[in-house]
Amino acid sequence: MLQSIEVSTGGRLKVTPTHGAGEVVPGLKELDGIHEGVLDMASTCTMYWGDRFGLACNLFTYQIGGLSPTEQWMWSQTEGSALLTEMCADYNVKFIEESAYLCPPEAFLGTKPELKTPEDFKGLRLRTAGDDGVVFTEMGASVCLLSPAEVYESIMRGVLDGYQLSSPGYDYSVAMYEVVDYLYLGPTRQPCEWFPIMVNPDSWAELPDDMKRILIAETHRWGYDHYLMRMQEDLVAIPAFREKGVTVDFIPKAIEEEVVSRAMAIYAKRSADDPFFNRVYTSIQNFKTAFRDGWTRL
Repeated sequence: MLQSIEVSTGGRLKVTPTHGAGEVVPGLKELDGIHEGVLDMASTCTMYWGDRFGLACNLFTYQIGGLSPTEQWMWSQTEGSALLTEMCADYNVKFIEESAYLCPPEAFLGTKPELKTPEDFKGLRLRTAGDDGVVFTEMGASVCLLSPAEVYESIMRGVLDGYQLSSPGYDYSVAMYEVVDYLYLGPTRQPCEWFPIMVNPDSWAELPDDMKRILIAETHRWGYDHYLMRMQEDLVAIPAFREKGVTVDFIPKAIEEEVVSRAMAIYAKRSADDPFFNRVYTSIQNFKTAFRDGWTRL
């Protein structure tokens, strides 16, 4: 919840105070806090809104085998912005000029056992969240969603065989190197993570126009700065995991291809069942094709 906004002598916006998840409204309920006027400004993953908008909300955060961070950033500021606003039309929320926090690819999985083929997922007990949990379940794993604070002890006690939390930098910061033997990398499971920055429209209307322009500019900068910070953390954490005795490698190609293939089938079924999901997913696929046709090999 933001109680004051001022411009510092250095010309940058200073917003105080800020609060972490759960301090003002329950964790994952930030959108409701904005809608009800309890929060003036917040940022969170759209995939937490599934109980309100259905599975299409997952697509705005990331897609398995989907857009790279750069592609996600660009799509989210074009067609993605309009679709997100349409999805949330019944909520009292404004997204600040497509500003957002953006994260590099997450680690694919951290595990106790070695993974070589898709068959190795059978019987695995994993913590994860999102569409990859559906895929891993199809592959024979037992999947649960635990809070990050519970994951370390669950693996240490043998309740879980592996986990997905976040980037290597975050995983290292919570000492996951102490409880797993393998850290698998690869961008396909979660190529990026996108957190829109949202405000209460009434709070926004109270700001003078020059302050709005400053806030738009600063939130754009925050997004890029956050990506740089997370990337730098990962560059330090990956060799640090190895120094702690963890084997760090890319996920085997056979597993990567199996996960992507199953995800594409899931997305195709959801597109057939849900017109809005289909519009969002088709927009993403069309953007990816057009972008890569101009800039990268498909």
